[in-house]
Amino acid sequence: MLNWNKLGRQIVMGIVGSLILASTPAWALETNSTASEPELAAASASKPDIQVDDETVNKDFIRYEKDKGLRVGNKISFFGYGEMHYNNVIGSSGDKFDFHRFVIGLGVDFTDWLIFRSEIDFEHAAQELELEIAYLDFLIHDLINVRTGITLIPVGFLNEHHEPTLFYSVERPQFNTVIIPTTWFAAAIGIHGETDFGLGYQLYLTESLDAVNESDAGKGFTGSKGLRNARRKTSEAPGRDVAGVARLEYKGVQGLQLGTSFWVGNTGQGNATTNGGLTTIIEGDLRFQIEGLEFVGVGAWIHMSDAAAINNAILAVDPTFSDFVASDIVGYYFELAYHLFHHIWPETSHDVVIFGRHERYNTQHKMPTGFASNTANNRNTTTFGVAYFPIDQVAIKLDYSLNRNGAGTASDQLNAGFAFTY
Repeated sequence: MLNWNKLGRQIVMGIVGSLILASTPAWALETNSTASEPELAAASASKPDIQVDDETVNKDFIRYEKDKGLRVGNKISFFGYGEMHYNNVIGSSGDKFDFHRFVIGLGVDFTDWLIFRSEIDFEHAAQELELEIAYLDFLIHDLINVRTGITLIPVGFLNEHHEPTLFYSVERPQFNTVIIPTTWFAAAIGIHGETDFGLGYQLYLTESLDAVNESDAGKGFTGSKGLRNARRKTSEAPGRDVAGVARLEYKGVQGLQLGTSFWVGNTGQGNATTNGGLTTIIEGDLRFQIEGLEFVGVGAWIHMSDAAAINNAILAVDPTFSDFVASDIVGYYFELAYHLFHHIWPETSHDVVIFGRHERYNTQHKMPTGFASNTANNRNTTTFGVAYFPIDQVAIKLDYSLNRNGAGTASDQLNAGFAFTY
């Protein structure tokens, strides 16, 4: 069981530790107008002579998509990203190479207030094809704009900003695989906007999940993958149930980003035995950067009020089903990263980032009466690695993950790869 008091203490300790480390670099010189010239000369000789201007010290390393891509005239733009991975599961012969994603995006600015954005994702060397986004934005005012079409569901930071140059590990965090399923997109209509003091919001009515999926047994909610398989990706998706999603995000202080998301909806999609399948997601995230240090903290709680009924409905479709759905799913992770060149080579455009991340996630945290959990679904992952950015749009990555679970059956994994955006 998660100890949320302990979790809160860990977040505070991480932020305080980052502040202390960042504010006391080993090479910092204290100037003293009363010191003699020989004393100042001796101090200069014993420590590196590094000059860091205010602009470099205050550089914001929280990465976002920027105005990149190929512009054709004043209306058309092309953009996208890609990533290739090598995965070595320790103790297994299943090592593999995978050109995991190659995404082509098309944008059309019909006017300065009406725009269209789309992305097609060719996954696993073009063996799978997905229309990831395709929406219209009616840009009315900074405070209120209207969006409709297929859009990314604003639950957590990484689901919306999942380009592989925006995170440092080769693979996305496990949290964003089995807790908040990234990339999660769906048909939606709603509003979004931002104030002039850095508070932004999004509010959408959206296509819901499909907990049972009567046409494809095992492709709904599961105990091991949570909500992941229940996304129908607007491909003739059932529309009996819809959901609401809201996100608030504050970016009014340089280097700080606070966010929270809320999703709620029935997921039974007309199956009379699910009692509606009401599902609720509450998520919070913190990103903090000072000088060359970054800290990330993310957590989520998912509750299925009708988990027992969902399990029985799936069993009616597939009597062999045993990967039972939980009433509660919980997970969190912390990540600390340092940009090596921030002080020692501030004038360079190259960036080398070392990072460590610890995740804890349990997709069967609490089970409905009559259904047992699998201890292998109580998991934690610790990942250490390095990412090299020769330019902001290209990353070369290497990391090692220590995987553990309650059943003692998890294996460590070595990952390497490269990523790019354009």
